[in-house]
Amino acid sequence: MKALNSIRMSGQEVLPLIEGGKGISVSTGTSSGAWAHAGGIGTFSAVNADAFDENGDLVPIHYKGSTRRQRHEELIAYAIQGGITQAKMAHELSQGQGRIHMNVLWEMGGCETILKGVLEGTRGLVHGVTCGAGMPYKMAEIACHYGIYYYPIISS
Repeated sequence: MKALNSIRMSGQEVLPLIEGGKGISVSTGTSSGAWAHAGGIGTFSAVNADAFDENGDLVPIHYKGSTRRQRHEELIAYAIQGGITQAKMAHELSQGQGRIHMNVLWEMGGCETILKGVLEGTRGLVHGVTCGAGMPYKMAEIACHYGIYYYPIISS
């Protein structure tokens, strides 16, 4: 068996193994944190990620707004809370090993607001962002502003 050579990504030497980024609560802080702890890059999905309260219980989405706009704003707030929850879980589980990335879907409604909200609430915990689906023309600018790396997903 041949050992893997490390590569430099997101400012650190890591194993050339990247996990995650899959939405619908498949790639979570748990999976990405464990992967990063093993020396790779763990990527949690920030696409309407699940949020948990201080007891570890899932925070359900209960809309209070009476208009579509109000409910959309509530969903954005929930997505930010969920992304922050997942980033904190990943960071804790990684124990400072590897790198933590988040994946976003640029064409998702409110993506820019969610991305900025999560990054604002997790300074120093997230090292990079990946993005596909759409034309994320502002991603490099946002990543630069928060001092993280941007890795576009090219699919054709």
